[in-house]
Parts: sequence; C-alpha cells; structure tokens
Amino acid sequence: MRHKQILASTEVIKSLNDWKRDIVKSGRYIPFITVRKVNKIGRRHWIFCPRQKRQVHLLSDGEFRAYKILLWKPNVISVEEQFALDIDETLDIAVAANLIHPRDWKTNLAHVMTTDFVVTIRLDDYSQKRIAYTFKYWDQIFKRLDNGNVERIKARTWQKFAIEREYWRKRNVEYRVITELDTTKISAWNIEYFELAHDLVASADELKEFGQAFIKSWIEEPRAELQDHFESVQHRVNTPYQRVQSLFQYSCLHHLLPVKTDKYIRLFRAVELSL
Repeated sequence: MRHKQILASTEVIKSLNDWKRDIVKSGRYIPFITVRKVNKIGRRHWIFCPRQKRQVHLLSDGEFRAYKILLWKPNVISVEEQFALDIDETLDIAVAANLIHPRDWKTNLAHVMTTDFVVTIRLDDYSQKRIAYTFKYWDQIFKRLDNGNVERIKARTWQKFAIEREYWRKRNVEYRVITELDTTKISAWNIEYFELAHDLVASADELKEFGQAFIKSWIEEPRAELQDHFESVQHRVNTPYQRVQSLFQYSCLHHLLPVKTDKYIRLFRAVELSL
C-alpha cells in the first residue's frame, strides 16, 4: 500500500538549517528540541552538565536517567541529545521502505525526526565510534502476553525506529532502542551520588592507594556498611573521612573500583564488589 505523499514545509527546513548554523557558530553542540519547545504534559529536565560544560535538555525522567548512565560509561567522549536528522533523507527512506514518516496528520506536513542520543566513544586504538540511541518506556513499545511472550505494539513507533535505524546505517552508526530496563532508577541515582566528586583532583598514586585499601577492607569484612569501610580506609591511608568518600565517588564514577551498582549505594548499607 502506498501512502499519500508527505512533504516538508519551508519553515521546517529553515529550522533545521538554523540549528546546523547555530552549532557551527557557537562551536558547541545545541539540542534541536529544547524544554521550552515542548508543550506536552510531563516532567522535563533542563540541566547544566558538569562534564560537557553545557546546558542539556531531556524530555522525560527516563531520558534524564539514560543521559546520566550513557554519559559516564567507559571511554565516552560526548553525548548529544535531541539530535535532528536530515528531513530530505528521512523522507526518502520512508518512501523507499513504504513507511509513514512522522507528520502533522491535519496538514500532512513532515516533522523533523530526532534521535534521543548520539554518543561518541573512544576505542582501544584511539579511533572514535558513534552509537545512536532511542529511549522509550518499555510498556510504550512492548506488551507481555498471557503466555509470557513479548510482542511489539505501536506499529507507527516501530516504523519511526526503522527510519532512524536506516538513517544511521547509511552513516555506519550502530542504532539501539533502550528502555528504563536498561537505564534503571537505581543506577542513575548511584551515578548522581558519584557525580558529586566529578571534579576531584587526585593523583594516580592516591587513587591506587585508596583502591587497594578499600578492596582490602572489603575482603576482610564484605558485609560491613560502606561508612565502616570509609573509616577503615581513613586509618589505613591516613586520609580524612570526607576525602575518602570523595575518592570512592570519583573511583566509582570513572570505573576504577569494581563496585556493583544494581543496588542503592548508601553509607549505612553493605556494598558489593565484583572481584
């Protein structure tokens, strides 16, 4: 079945071109969609990112958590949110695959498609790789059947994913759809705790000494509360308690300490290591 032709308005094309020029002019990334432009009901997050040193616009709690988790993955260089796709190309992809391009259903004019996150990572050989991510809540795109199987729902949404996937494939960029099951509240909460020490200044020797002392403390008392390990390390390395806590946060944030983050990290709870 062939769909009625969907076109892009001159205003939409202008907004896309303005976005590209603004990025070049400012010398830094600017999201195509900002919190101010979104009128839908729901929680939005307009934050200053301490790592990327810029304003970040996230359109749901799920996107906020996904951003935090993606940002601090090992070897991540940058995370670009609300990334606009070239509308001429996405329209061509939709026509070729007989898919319905996102549009205003009243006017049949196309919307600019965006990918939630485009992440640039550094590989072991120091080359770079980009990965595109779309975030959706699980129950918005899947349904669990009575027999336990899972099926896709919202065909229009999956058509959008198909257009995005092909768009990024043409650029040799991997495309992934993630949900809150991949970016849990617990993991994001822990990262926010670790992030308190993101700007800590510490030498490699100090971090190594702290890490060895913490692991020794944990091996001796794996069921001890986190605050007890801090006190133990404080005496082992002759460092103030607050400094020890900051070293722990920094080490976890940068994956220097093998701490499990599938449970809330709290001072009065035991912590688990993957050794």
